[in-house]
Amino acid sequence: MIRRFAPYLRPVRGALTAGLAAGIVQAAMQWLEPWPLKLIFDSVIGTHPLPGFLAFLPGRPVDRLTVLALAMLAIAAWLGIFRYVADRLVAQAGQRVVFAIRSDLFRHIEGQSLSFHERRLTGDLLSRLGGDVQSVQGVMVNAIPVLVNNVLALAGMLVIMFWIDWRYTLVAMSLSPVLYLAVRGFLGRIKSQQRRARRWEGMATGVAQEVLTSITAVQAFGREDDEAERYGRASAQSLEASQEAVAMQAAFTPTVTFLMTAATVLVVWFGVESVLTGQLTPGDLLVFMAYLRGMYSPVRQLAKLGNVVTRGLAAAERLAETLATDERIPERPSARRLARPLGALSFRGVSLEYPNGMLALDEVSLDIPAGARVAIVGATGSGKSSMLQLVPRFYDPSEGSVELDGVDLRDLTIAGLRELVAYVPQEPYLFQGPVWENITYGGHGLSREAAVVAARAAGVHEVLTRLSDGYDTIVSERGASLSGGQRQCIALARAMVRDPRVILLDEPTTGLDEQAQQWLLDALERVSGGRTTLVVSHERRVVERADVVVAIASGRVVSTGTAAAAFERAFGGGASADGPGAVLVAPGRVFGPSPARADAMGA
Repeated sequence: MIRRFAPYLRPVRGALTAGLAAGIVQAAMQWLEPWPLKLIFDSVIGTHPLPGFLAFLPGRPVDRLTVLALAMLAIAAWLGIFRYVADRLVAQAGQRVVFAIRSDLFRHIEGQSLSFHERRLTGDLLSRLGGDVQSVQGVMVNAIPVLVNNVLALAGMLVIMFWIDWRYTLVAMSLSPVLYLAVRGFLGRIKSQQRRARRWEGMATGVAQEVLTSITAVQAFGREDDEAERYGRASAQSLEASQEAVAMQAAFTPTVTFLMTAATVLVVWFGVESVLTGQLTPGDLLVFMAYLRGMYSPVRQLAKLGNVVTRGLAAAERLAETLATDERIPERPSARRLARPLGALSFRGVSLEYPNGMLALDEVSLDIPAGARVAIVGATGSGKSSMLQLVPRFYDPSEGSVELDGVDLRDLTIAGLRELVAYVPQEPYLFQGPVWENITYGGHGLSREAAVVAARAAGVHEVLTRLSDGYDTIVSERGASLSGGQRQCIALARAMVRDPRVILLDEPTTGLDEQAQQWLLDALERVSGGRTTLVVSHERRVVERADVVVAIASGRVVSTGTAAAAFERAFGGGASADGPGAVLVAPGRVFGPSPARADAMGA
């Protein structure tokens, strides 16, 4: 896991190095802190001579006391300055690292395939972007500076204590194995509970997101209490795990404190005896005890970090697992853009099996000339929408290929392909903001004027000017403040912004009244002019405007032909007059199965 996040540390290694250097100086000040007090006890209050390297100090006790007191103040000042520098540099570097992780995580999640998002709870992904990243931030910004400073201070104090008297240091460290086992046992159990708590928090967030985005259905069926109970169950599991982690953390700190106190009692017992026998000076014992007591603070600080660190590590594991998941639609190294796209589409023996094992399409073969208007009809679940979603490569075929102007879509760059294709789903998603910004979402860096031009091209300009503030009308979340027809008009204008060669429309008139349907039908007539248009619909008025109608049943093309024949074949169950091997001649266009499909049928 450390290796997974190591690249994020490289851009801030300068700040981390400087922060570490400041931390070393800070630790050195902590190492020096007790020595003026030792000298005061031994050489001001007592009669012990000063060490040779301090022979320059004044001889009078009062003057010597003044110098040593000023030295204590200077050490405290430098300690504060370098603590500030170390904490600031390391914390700022940690914030930059967390920012980079959050940004990459969002881009990574955003770039995953639709099948990834369909299997994952949106709330759980939001929990990873929010709570998990914040937990990692708590480690990077708060825990790491404390960890670095206290580990350095602790290490230096141990070295000096060995230098003063190795025997008493061994006495002080005699309980270290017990302390190590206690720390290891507590932290392991705390981490396990924190991991469990983060998992249930993600599930609770997922339930909340699902309910709040479907609040109309929840309230319509009176399921508020049931959903509150479902959310409460997930939250209760998270609460239980968090409380167990807190209980273990609460027991952890006093356990460490008791063991450190026991070690102090041993040192005091043997140390005072050595002072009484003249083996140690009172100042030596004072310094030794100061270091021993000084070790309490780092150990206590490190003990308190247990909850933060284990929570952060559990969150980091979840982030690493998400970043390691790669379900993006693959792009071949040789992928290219089409130089002069026309918009001819071909489905060649296409089968599509979803990750759950459901077969959506079964050996579909179909040629659609550039500029054709094709309606796709069929019963619910027959595979109509799946055909549309293959064109912008939301999914790739399990078998066969989809071609644009004779080129396999997998040989085109995804960005280049999607610039040529406009997809308007049955429920177009609108973002909070002005209408014109929702329209220009289909392009990059476009102005309000571009939105008006696109709306005029789509034939929906008059509809949008009738809104309360026209193109400046603020759209609420998911477009709830607009009617279904108004939302579809905005979606069509958005599709026209980048002048696509292929337009995909999934049930564009579903749920609209007659007037709204007429708006949409007129707009569709404008939008489809000269562009290859595939429209999925159950509305006969929509289908009758197509050049050819393709009937789908159980993932197979069962007929191509007129609207009446296709409806009969798709919904009536009978064989159409122009069956799967037929060719329909429309004004200037020829439709029918691909040659490979025709050969297979004995054409």
